[in-house]
Amino acid sequence: MMNHANGGMNGWMGGGMWIWAVIGILAAVLLVILITKLLKK
Repeated sequence: MMNHANGGMNGWMGGGMWIWAVIGILAAVLLVILITKLLKK
């Protein structure tokens, strides 16, 4: 996705980067939860 930041994508990247940040954080949290559940078993 990062290589499409040129041309008409500038506005989308400027307003939509926080969405990817949230998705990344959620994915990291889910991974931590899964790992902890596996370790507790």
